[in-house]
Amino acid sequence: MQEKLTVILDMDASTARGVFEECLSEDGDFEVLGAGEEYADLLVREMVAGGGEAELEAVAEMVARRGEREVFLTAAVYDAEVLMRLMRQGVREFFPQPINHEEVRMALWRFKERRETRLGPRHSKQGRIINIFGAKGGVGTTSLAVNLAAACQTHKPGATVALMDMNLPFGEAQLFLDLSPKYHWGEVLGNISRLDATYLMSVMSRHPSGIYLLAPPSRLDDLQMATPENIAKLLDLMRQVFDTVVIDLGMYLDEITLKVMEMSDAIVLIGVQNLPCLANVRRFLDNIRHAEAGLEEKLKIVVNRHLEESDLVVEDMEKALGLPVFWRIPNDYQTTLSAINQGKTLLETAPRAAVTRSIGELAAVLAPATEAKPKKSLFGLKFLRGRS
Repeated sequence: MQEKLTVILDMDASTARGVFEECLSEDGDFEVLGAGEEYADLLVREMVAGGGEAELEAVAEMVARRGEREVFLTAAVYDAEVLMRLMRQGVREFFPQPINHEEVRMALWRFKERRETRLGPRHSKQGRIINIFGAKGGVGTTSLAVNLAAACQTHKPGATVALMDMNLPFGEAQLFLDLSPKYHWGEVLGNISRLDATYLMSVMSRHPSGIYLLAPPSRLDDLQMATPENIAKLLDLMRQVFDTVVIDLGMYLDEITLKVMEMSDAIVLIGVQNLPCLANVRRFLDNIRHAEAGLEEKLKIVVNRHLEESDLVVEDMEKALGLPVFWRIPNDYQTTLSAINQGKTLLETAPRAAVTRSIGELAAVLAPATEAKPKKSLFGLKFLRGRS
């Protein structure tokens, strides 16, 4: 897990402070320091109404002393001329009150992007990409993708997790999460020249669990820019922004899904215990063996809704495929269906169920948590007003 960025909120307890605290808590990369702390990567200061020239000089001195460590300002009442002077002196962001939640969220992403640019590419994330591919329709591909993403979010505290729905033509991940996305990845590909972390985050929808969803296009017209090259650019950026990217890849093989598989760290092929699924798994294996070297080494065969007693047991499937089954998710169709119908994850509706635990353990294997890096000493600011 990456070292957290530290923030000091030099603000009274207020609605404005609450917006900042909420946005910072949503983003696992930040830690708000307590009262009396002096060293932080980012300072957010609320300007005092009627502070006049003294307030202006105080902020100017603060900016000068912080150097590359940034300052954000907010105020309920402000003078446009004074604000322009402060921005010229180095204040990076200003938020008039009442503060817009989305503006703060995007400003934090711009801050991280600027910081990573200064520090160099070695500080960028290299997140894992896990794609979920169904052997046939109705085997639980979307359900596993959604709940695997939620499990990755839970078992790696502070991690950022994205769920990308590529299950075309009618992706359903947003229904499983009870979200109403405003944008989709077809629009991102249509504006590929302006793709950066800030733009990417502006089109993603956030679930209360912390998962970020990149929804699919709903019209074929929105897929005109969907090429393997553009998908590769998008995924390359996503793995720099997120610790884990889970992709619901649907059940159709084409040049785009093969590109996704090529870039993935794990290909999770999901099926159930019946002969049509077994036949499709064999066809899938034949296709990827001819399509791209190395894909089979990434393959993880997962049996969903596993039954100990069945006409087709897992051991028979393994013999027919000549490959081991990587994971067995126990059958609990009613619990899973209930979560789907509520638009919630299994962790929300049935955290102790065997099916939930199994998906959580699978997430820990596919996207293991890493050791936290030792925290470095930071240089910071001593110019803060005392407040009760």
